[in-house]
Amino acid sequence: MFVKKFEADTLEEALKAVKLELGPDAIILKTITNNGLKGAFKKKRIEITAAISERSFEKKAKVDKVLNHDQKEAFYQKPAKTIKDTIHQYAGAENGYGNMGLNKVVNTIAKGSASLAEVTTKTTSMIKNSLDDFLTDGEEVSSFDFDSNDEEPVQPKTKSTNHGKYSEPPSERAQTQKSTPEAPQVRREPTTMSSAPAASSVSREAYNELRQELKTQHHKIALLEQKILEMSQNYQFNQKHLNEAKGIFQLRTTLKTLDVDEAHILDLIKKANYELAKEDLENPDIVFEFALKDMASSIFTDIPLFAKVATGEPVLTVLVSEAASGQSSMGMKIAVLKKDVVLIQYSQDAQNTASTDFAAQVFGIKLEKVQNFSEVVGICRKATEAGKSVLVDLRLNTKFGDETKKFIETLKRGFHNVEVLGTLSAIHSELYNRKIIARYKDIIDGVIISHVDLCMNFGAIFNVHKAHNKLPLKFFGTGPVVPDDIEAATAERLMAGLFQF
Repeated sequence: MFVKKFEADTLEEALKAVKLELGPDAIILKTITNNGLKGAFKKKRIEITAAISERSFEKKAKVDKVLNHDQKEAFYQKPAKTIKDTIHQYAGAENGYGNMGLNKVVNTIAKGSASLAEVTTKTTSMIKNSLDDFLTDGEEVSSFDFDSNDEEPVQPKTKSTNHGKYSEPPSERAQTQKSTPEAPQVRREPTTMSSAPAASSVSREAYNELRQELKTQHHKIALLEQKILEMSQNYQFNQKHLNEAKGIFQLRTTLKTLDVDEAHILDLIKKANYELAKEDLENPDIVFEFALKDMASSIFTDIPLFAKVATGEPVLTVLVSEAASGQSSMGMKIAVLKKDVVLIQYSQDAQNTASTDFAAQVFGIKLEKVQNFSEVVGICRKATEAGKSVLVDLRLNTKFGDETKKFIETLKRGFHNVEVLGTLSAIHSELYNRKIIARYKDIIDGVIISHVDLCMNFGAIFNVHKAHNKLPLKFFGTGPVVPDDIEAATAERLMAGLFQF
């Protein structure tokens, strides 16, 4: 629990300081009135001792973190119940980015479907067979040799390329047998069951099989090292005989490590060979400068429609996305940029929007939540007739893709100045973002990319944009804070993230 003293000239000022510092959940522990030295040398002061629990103070601190000084003064002048409810709603929401999509495929085990041991065995077998296929590529397959101390030959479980290499010299086998403890034997007693020799035989057979498997793995490791060495030598040999300029070679290698599409790399190299002199191709700095200018010029950016309309006419902006793309946060940031706007949130699924509700209260944005298309059309009609712009946040479900396209076409026919923007997340995989753009490319007029500050692979963003370069980039989302973390899309920002400068 936090305890703090507050002093002021009047009781109202002291209580206001308590409310601003500790919030509406503060508890007044003690109030003292200091009358001074008989009214001569000291003013009358009010001293209040207040306390608040750590949990309530942490909730209030989350709200104070996103407000500036003026917003905080205006917010804490509201009634105590309103402040308390808003703080609890905002603290209970999932702030930040929420559940982020990753660029990796995660395999899960359904409950009751299979045991962990079975899945581990299958996975190990799959990896082992893949390694065998790699090592035995182009080689003959033969069985293992006999062990001189075994009654029966030990057969391998997997194919191998020993060619008789697994036979040990007699001296080595003798040394191995001396240093290796013998398998446990069952002493024959008069009352011993007749199955004791069979148990001993089984133990001996398992021991021999394990030792043979160990030798197999050692040999596979040696073959793997040899193959890696051969591949590296072949790569160096090929590069040496390609007679490629130093600058071109470094450009090709760098862009491959950045996951830039191979087709675009070849196109850049053709242009460089055609436009640059032979001595310039040997200079990596000149080649990289040429590539940077060409890549930057290929990025298509544009300003949003509501910034182009200068007549004051209302503009209808529609944001379209699937899954967790950070679109709600981006919609709130764009709504703050515009004046006198109505924000409509449409979703087929229930969403926790306490964070956006709090932002709408702070910035005075009218927020409407609907669950069917007819309500969206009705609200848009009333807002545009009143001269207000509308921003529609559509969080879609793949089941209703055709209905969404029909709805967008209806909006474009029924309203003037309609712009549809697709929202992509920079932390989603390139394949997923390509799929989203391909699905909605016929109805969207531009692209928003969120989570740029968390992106680890700008090459994937560049590849997606190059594949659909007729759709301009409009905005970049650079963080979770409303309204600061948004900026107009620029080629310079994308190139800086790609080349890390």
